[in-house]
Amino acid sequence: MGQQRLNVQAPVACLFAERWSTRAFDAEKPVTAEQLAACLEAARWAPSCFGEEPWRFVVADRFSDEGAWQRVLDALAEKNQLWAQNAPVLIVTACVPTFADSGQPNRWCEYDAGQAAISLCLQAAELGLASHQMGGFDVDAVREATGLPGDWRVMSVIALGHPATPETAPEPFRDMETAPRSRKPVEEIAHAGRWGKPWRPPAACGWEARYRETAAEQLPWFHEGLDADIARALDDLGLATGRLLDLGCGPGTQAVALAGRGFTVTASDISETAVASARARAEKAGANVRFVVDDVLDSGLDEPFDIIVDRGVFHCFAEPEAQAAYLATIRRLLAPGSYLLLKCFHKDETSEMGPPGRYDADDIRRLFADGFILVTARDSQFAGPQNDTPLKALFCILQRSPD
Repeated sequence: MGQQRLNVQAPVACLFAERWSTRAFDAEKPVTAEQLAACLEAARWAPSCFGEEPWRFVVADRFSDEGAWQRVLDALAEKNQLWAQNAPVLIVTACVPTFADSGQPNRWCEYDAGQAAISLCLQAAELGLASHQMGGFDVDAVREATGLPGDWRVMSVIALGHPATPETAPEPFRDMETAPRSRKPVEEIAHAGRWGKPWRPPAACGWEARYRETAAEQLPWFHEGLDADIARALDDLGLATGRLLDLGCGPGTQAVALAGRGFTVTASDISETAVASARARAEKAGANVRFVVDDVLDSGLDEPFDIIVDRGVFHCFAEPEAQAAYLATIRRLLAPGSYLLLKCFHKDETSEMGPPGRYDADDIRRLFADGFILVTARDSQFAGPQNDTPLKALFCILQRSPD
């Protein structure tokens, strides 16, 4: 149901990945009383300060009380009305700012109401429903529409219903329905022990999340068959046999194709799920490939290779420390006189989507100056299942210098 998440940094339960705020609802399909009960039950069991449960919900269901539903809809901001009119249920979330027993201020009431609301929305996602929390409404109009007592605070209106295809969303919102989702990095929202010291998740977690959440064929870097740049380089160099490392093998398409050419292929990736998927692809194709889970920045591989193929790993590293660790691994694993076939994002590619490292030939020559000779560098493209316009790439052949 949910859009593809970008820049994910750790695997999460499917429930969290699938929940998102759609604006495309099926206006003809009601939410059953049983489904509503489950959502409200989830909200009921949300945590709260002293177990106060300071939240209340007013459920306006178009199929059971169209008048109540219309009054809440009319209280929404005009832009929200455009799409919320297709949601069969509108739920007003409110909270009371004082403790019931003491009458003292409850400064956690809004926080607790938010916990109840997200519990409701997560349960909705578990049931295959869609939800969208709104803050755009006339508070007084919502209060009037629902008969909410004066001491209760209106916090949100939640649209609830069955998801529809993106094309059914009103015209101003259709692009939002298909645009990938992204968030601020963990390093920006979490601090380690003290404010200002970022908490950094292991890099492997993000890759594992991508491969768990998205079918390999839908990943932006998926490429069926051998990449044309790699095939051309092998032909130009006259390379048809030897020990080859497919670095960051991902879905395994390159490893399978290279094994089919007669190379003795080892394929590595930092994601266990990616390796499992690639292994299954190789077995189905009858390709003899050795797969290993390995981190190029802290590699456990120790054999020399005649060829290393890197189609999209190096450009993941923009920090000098990571680049240095990558280079140290490549120098160690590549036999003197052997070749690194490197394909990365080009510096001229300005898309916000994609890896942080963008390079031109001068950058590669400078970064690989210690231990490598840049044989050739040419402009190229990355084309994938979701790239209507191919992304600018740089393809390089680098030779390991003699020791």
